[in-house]
Amino acid sequence: MIKIDKYKFGLTNTGEVVNIYKLKGNDIVVKLSEYGANIISIKVPDKDGLMKDVVLGYDSLAAYENQDKYIGATVGRCCNRIKYGEFELEGEKFSLFCNDGRNHLHGGRIGFDKKVWKSEVITNGIKFFYHSPDCEEGYPGNLDVEVIYTLKDKTLNINYIATCDKDTICSLTNHSYFNLSGFDSGNVLQQKVQILADSFTENDEYSILTGQIISVENTPMDFRQLKSIGNDINSEYYQIKFANGFDNNWCIKDYDDKLRKAAYAISEQSGICLEVLTDMPGVQFYSGNFLDGAQSGKNNSQIKNHYGFCLECQNFPDAVHHKNFPQPVLRLGEIYNKTIQYRFI
Repeated sequence: MIKIDKYKFGLTNTGEVVNIYKLKGNDIVVKLSEYGANIISIKVPDKDGLMKDVVLGYDSLAAYENQDKYIGATVGRCCNRIKYGEFELEGEKFSLFCNDGRNHLHGGRIGFDKKVWKSEVITNGIKFFYHSPDCEEGYPGNLDVEVIYTLKDKTLNINYIATCDKDTICSLTNHSYFNLSGFDSGNVLQQKVQILADSFTENDEYSILTGQIISVENTPMDFRQLKSIGNDINSEYYQIKFANGFDNNWCIKDYDDKLRKAAYAISEQSGICLEVLTDMPGVQFYSGNFLDGAQSGKNNSQIKNHYGFCLECQNFPDAVHHKNFPQPVLRLGEIYNKTIQYRFI
């Protein structure tokens, strides 16, 4: 059984109480916050048996309120970017808040990452609830969302469930930044990543998809075999130059809407390995290219560019403008039900 403790994290700047849950299993300890349905920490044993916290984060609620890097957060109603913050659904046009230059990013100005979620303890985990009202950030329909975290062995399972009272779009993910050598160990450039994908979606210079799917063959985007993050991060390849590093959506090989391994990562320094599994079609590999300027993290640690990496399982970004991509449309009467697993081995 998982041991679960609850304690107060603090008050938001509007006076809402926020609690933290600590889930303790065998060889894994996870802390979760009601603010943003957020992963605060994940501790697992390194090769010497010492517990290491392998995600970036903060010690105070105020720091989470003030951050703009989405560290650890649940992001939605639609993760990633939507071009010009506009989309059309069943002939009706909708305008969203543009919080990333001329585009909409990760749910808008006050997305799910900035909400206080309700919560309850369940067997081996925590269930977070949020009601997103019609027209919030411009999205149509009332959306009821559950994010369910459970522990089993050394696996953190995240299940996303949502229903709506009107056709809408919905694509949820977790935005944890991993550093498998420990959150305070510096950059992740020597850590290795494998992505089980033969292709990726091309971005323009504004990180918006062009609609083209490109083979990784003979490009620095080829992570089919384990490769150090820093190996090609300074490449002149146009996709890497656009993003100051890696920040693309990879198309998971043999996707069939079932749970499958999408990525793998390892720190040879700590000996900690991470498998990422999902039933979503894509995974955004982001090498933390714009972390400079973040507040000091846990234990007053520095957070700088490339001090953490993300593997954000997702629907393809801006899919509403590309009908050849899987669509993030959730219709009345349907149930959005997606899963991410972080498995430490």
